Amino acid sequence: MAERPIQITHHGESQPFSRGLLARSLYAAGLDFDRAYRRVEQLQLQLQHEGTTSLEKRRLARRIAELLESEEGADTAGRYRLIRRLRRLPKPLILYIGGAGGTGKSTLALDLAPQLRIYRINATDTVRQVMRMVFAPAILPALHVSSYETPADPSSEYGAGPANPQVATLGEQAARVCVGVRAVVERAIAENLSLVVEGVHLLPGMVPFIDLEGEAYQFFTVLSTPDEEIHRSHFLARESFAGRRPNRQLDHFRVIRGQQKHLLQLAKEAGVPVLDTTNREELLPTAIALLGQSLSQRLPWLTQASVESLSERRTPALLLVIDGLPDRPLRSLGARTPLEAARTPTLDRLAREGASGLADPIAPDVVPDTASGNLALFAQSPRVMTRGPIEALGAGLKLKTGTIAIRGNFATLDERGFVVDRRAGRIREGAKKLAKAIDRLDLPASERVKVRVRATTEHRLAITLRGEGLTSAIEGSDPGDGAPSGRPLVPRPLDPNDDSAEHTARVLALFEQEARRVLERHPVNEERRQGGDLPANAVLTRGVGRVHRLLPLEPGGLPLSAACIGGDRTVMGIASALGASVIRRRGMTANVDTDLSLKFDCAAEALEEHDLVMVHVKGADIAAHDRRPDLKVAFLERLDRELATLLDRLKQPVRVAVTADHATLSELGAHGADPVPVLIWGDGIAPDEVTSYGERAAGTGKLNRFPLQLLIERLFEQYGPEAT
Repeated sequence: MAERPIQITHHGESQPFSRGLLARSLYAAGLDFDRAYRRVEQLQLQLQHEGTTSLEKRRLARRIAELLESEEGADTAGRYRLIRRLRRLPKPLILYIGGAGGTGKSTLALDLAPQLRIYRINATDTVRQVMRMVFAPAILPALHVSSYETPADPSSEYGAGPANPQVATLGEQAARVCVGVRAVVERAIAENLSLVVEGVHLLPGMVPFIDLEGEAYQFFTVLSTPDEEIHRSHFLARESFAGRRPNRQLDHFRVIRGQQKHLLQLAKEAGVPVLDTTNREELLPTAIALLGQSLSQRLPWLTQASVESLSERRTPALLLVIDGLPDRPLRSLGARTPLEAARTPTLDRLAREGASGLADPIAPDVVPDTASGNLALFAQSPRVMTRGPIEALGAGLKLKTGTIAIRGNFATLDERGFVVDRRAGRIREGAKKLAKAIDRLDLPASERVKVRVRATTEHRLAITLRGEGLTSAIEGSDPGDGAPSGRPLVPRPLDPNDDSAEHTARVLALFEQEARRVLERHPVNEERRQGGDLPANAVLTRGVGRVHRLLPLEPGGLPLSAACIGGDRTVMGIASALGASVIRRRGMTANVDTDLSLKFDCAAEALEEHDLVMVHVKGADIAAHDRRPDLKVAFLERLDRELATLLDRLKQPVRVAVTADHATLSELGAHGADPVPVLIWGDGIAPDEVTSYGERAAGTGKLNRFPLQLLIERLFEQYGPEAT
């Protein structure tokens, strides 16, 4: 009787056990194909002997890793785990592969990318060619020659000295091309997509980009072929396998060898690892091993076997997000911030018994908004989406490919058309009726654009545009906090020469104009005028964008069951997009009057079922926007009392993190670029020397200063007595 085939299940779908697919992943871990197939067959026989007919994909990966551990050793098993877990990194992975011509950069990139589930490869030659189309030879002459074709004495030996004209040309060309490389990398970070960049223009010292370390994992290696004849044969092989004529490169072979010597010297000075490409069969697993060694220093779970069992012993965590919490010292509060002035014995106790630090929502000196701050709190790149798409997701609007999403405010204009209040008195009652009145507004037939509008939180709106030829490269009409009195801005393209942006800006301006006409005479606004309230007779727009891919919540390489509790649609939208359970009840507002007791009651219940429970409170932010530090202090004191009640009722071990999405400055009524204070307390957390929870105190804690995007990862790390 034939053995029944083994089915591998993943997210409810099943497919047959594939020896070929598994063998390829083992090959990348360092086994040759014959050994890889033997190990896969060995596992298949074990499963058949056990009578297994169906196996979840994650359990299959665990079985393979255990087999490799026992039969091939810890290093091979670690490389296999690395390949499996790289796709779960909380930030994009940027791989730079440098080296002189003919050392195998493009070959390694093409081999490495699919093994690491990276679907974007950029060559610096392509970046250079694009720049050649933009900059004429008279402007940037170095771009318009090959890096090895600068005239020189053909009999000389080209070393690494600065007087070498070929080396100088390469350096100048690399400096220009790396501007384009940085743009490519920043775009990948914004889209939360990993990337491989390869090319001769990647010089140690120019890449990686140090200031992007908080937003991506960057790894750089330089390839070298020490043996001249093997190096020469690589160019000859191009003609046989790729149809590329090697004559030009071989004519300048001595130059290329000199450039290799220069690159190796730069790599040595910068501490960049060098890979010998003499044996190309070993290149892929060696590169993966180097990558794993580098990343495991920062993320030990990438190669450890113990991470597979974390789901059975993970301590649930409460993440309390106090929107707009950080502030600056105020004279009215005795040169203290509202957090420092507030009586918060519970938060102070958690700080004394836990670990503290500071975190940057985006980067130092960059002012975040609610969207970017909360994206970082959910372990996403804070630049991956603008506020518009997030607001739309929170409102339940469907964002299909090509949909433009915009954040809007109901606002009040006077008879001159000047902005009186950007928030229409923080309108609540009647906001849904007003939004419905401008939903699906008819625009001129020539525009052929469908408009959808939803009310979200208080005065806020989500707006989507669908149609041909639209782009998110525009700015809206909102002049912003602190703008001088005047009319709303006119929606405009970021680039006046972009026809699609010009078209999209015109469509948005038409919508806003028509919305004002409808809102001006709406019964809700008539009632507001009669009651002495500001009418919501206009829409101001900003945060235009498209939806991008979000990473799953999987710190430690394991799925994270999460719940989010709050009244803010923006936060709920992010949580919903990530698959978290969204808990919102009547009384949970995004203001100072929110029912904190109800939020914490729901949190206690959610901690019984979820690994992570986020509780979002908005009151401190609202008070600071209204320039009421006294109200901010009172809200924080009430919050502290409710938190104490929650902690008293919890029976199981728990971890607690307290932080914010951004700073809101009471003196200015606007967001600030200040870092946010962080504390982590609970089971397994060793205390530091901090004795109170405040902006200045947190800066002395052992967590130091780190990107807010890494908070969830740190929340689930094990901090022992020796942690620093």
